[in-house]
Amino acid sequence: MPLFIRYFEIADNKMDVKQATEKAAEHLKKFFPSAERIQLEEVEITDDDKYWNITLSYDDRETVAGGYIQLGPRRFFKIFKIDTKNGNVRSMKIRDLK
Repeated sequence: MPLFIRYFEIADNKMDVKQATEKAAEHLKKFFPSAERIQLEEVEITDDDKYWNITLSYDDRETVAGGYIQLGPRRFFKIFKIDTKNGNVRSMKIRDLK
């Protein structure tokens, strides 16, 4: 499919990438209120244009891993699947960096 046609198909969706990113950040803050320095890492729209996959990273000073206190914040990554038509967050998953 030519790029310009795909662009117009994506543009017809009710939620653009900026809105999807803002929705993901709102969702993240709701469940992780101690999250700091939230950054956008990756953006992808599914081939059928139904969902945005938004990856955000953030620092969390309150997390204690394995019973040990860290000296600095720990960086976490989450992937949000957001419906392009209504903006509903369909899933939030851990992004493993192995």
